[in-house]
Amino acid sequence: MCLTVFPSDTPPRSGRPELHRDTPCIVSEATVSQDVLAAAKRLAERQQLGGASMADIAKEAGITRVTLYRRGETRAAILVALRDELAREERERLLPVLAGPGDARTRLTAAFEVFCAITDERADLMAGLDDPTLNAIYHDPGDDSLTRTEFTAPIVRLLRDGALDGSLRPFTDPDETATVLYVQVCETYRHLRREHRWPAKRATDAVLGLALHGLLP
Repeated sequence: MCLTVFPSDTPPRSGRPELHRDTPCIVSEATVSQDVLAAAKRLAERQQLGGASMADIAKEAGITRVTLYRRGETRAAILVALRDELAREERERLLPVLAGPGDARTRLTAAFEVFCAITDERADLMAGLDDPTLNAIYHDPGDDSLTRTEFTAPIVRLLRDGALDGSLRPFTDPDETATVLYVQVCETYRHLRREHRWPAKRATDAVLGLALHGLLP
């Protein structure tokens, strides 16, 4: 079952049907405009998105609620757009690392450093998203799930490269290992920075040291 990420809000008569908590899927074909996506992110960064209605999002974006629905920009579409943007940002930041010099271990270390930097940049946004929203963004649906491949694919590639060049030990299930590493690095780093108030370098060094130690051949 997929969860909507904002409270239920009845659309105007001319609007499209709204998704509710019992809706089995969050897939939407609608394209979300940058002004609406930016508005949702600003509300999240102010920790106001959880209680925001579609009217609140429209107001933050500087448009009317009717316009929002006429454009087909539903709650589900906003969630998908946010997921796509976060994944795209990570891909763009990691591309130079994946194509850069060095063995797989060197490049994976650099990739983890990028994840830590991005985690800092998104600190306010992540703090403003509740658990169902974060799960819908980052996790495959269902029980016993993995982190979505759009976030873990770079790690999977580097794990496989490392098994070939001998800089990392081989894993029977690189996709599962990539999920563990993605969560270990991003979530542990976020907690150390936000809750323990560690400096960025201390948190990065501590997290990467333990994460990489378990990958050595």
